[in-house]
Amino acid sequence: MMFIYSGTGNSYHVARRIADALDHKIIDMAVAHRYNRHTYDAEGGDVIFVVPVYCMGLPHTVMEFASKLDVRNPGKVYCVSTFAGSSGVEAHQLSEQLNGRLTVDGCFGVRMPNNAVSYSEPPTPEEASEILAQADAETDSIIERIRNGDVGDMRTIRYEGDDGDGMYAGYEDFRVTEHFHVNDRCIECRVCEEVCNTRVIKIYHRKPVWDEEKCDMCMSCLNLCPKQAIEYGDSTQGRRRYFHKDYKNKVLGIPLRY
Repeated sequence: MMFIYSGTGNSYHVARRIADALDHKIIDMAVAHRYNRHTYDAEGGDVIFVVPVYCMGLPHTVMEFASKLDVRNPGKVYCVSTFAGSSGVEAHQLSEQLNGRLTVDGCFGVRMPNNAVSYSEPPTPEEASEILAQADAETDSIIERIRNGDVGDMRTIRYEGDDGDGMYAGYEDFRVTEHFHVNDRCIECRVCEEVCNTRVIKIYHRKPVWDEEKCDMCMSCLNLCPKQAIEYGDSTQGRRRYFHKDYKNKVLGIPLRY
């Protein structure tokens, strides 16, 4: 049994690779939480969480979902995190939110291409391809470790500072939606509404509006917009976008031709 959260496809790609190798069913935490699906039976199988690292910690929806999650008859429990820089306090946070209902036995990390366009320029396609090749090799190693039942903190890239929790404290301010806006390239396709993990995007007068004060800040809307019509303040103007092609096809159902 595998619980995943993904904004632009990095975590989805890693999860899909692990799930295919280990024959795991994938459960989307954003969808499950939206419909109040928090009780499961693992039937003795391993439980794997695949999550991205936001501001050194977990996305808001993952925190909320994990706080309500009840998994019966679990085997070993693993946390696999994806990140552009380094892993942080995500495994610790997951354990705290599970509050003894599940115990995290092992954690891994996989470096993936940067999708946080508001912070920095995403990689070129060539750079992303190189990072993804290394990530697939790391993921294959993780698959073998899970098969072997290995336990412990097996992350190879970890934040070395002592202020991971402090950095995560800024996430609450960061995930305010007021900075999102649409430019005149919008073609009214509603893709942003469809891919929003928290369903805060509503269409008014055929244009997207971020209808709640906060979201997870997964950047799915911004990165998957086919016309790069969504910006975050002034910081994303002129910057590349990034998404994993596997996830684009999954969340939209069809491969869009840009």
